[in-house]
Amino acid sequence: MTKLDYQTMSDDELRDWVRYHPQDSEAFHILMDRLDQRPKVITRTDEEFETELQRRIDNISQAS
Repeated sequence: MTKLDYQTMSDDELRDWVRYHPQDSEAFHILMDRLDQRPKVITRTDEEFETELQRRIDNISQAS
């Protein structure tokens, strides 16, 4: 069996791999490390949440 290179997988590919191979603890830990390194956004009000949600939607729309 060939060892997979998790570092070259996209987040979506790695997430899918972990979803369908839950026994692969190495892949799981790499995915969790990636997610932990992402910036965190804390919203305290509904308005802040809606603003952040709209910002993310706009970013996705612009990337398409």
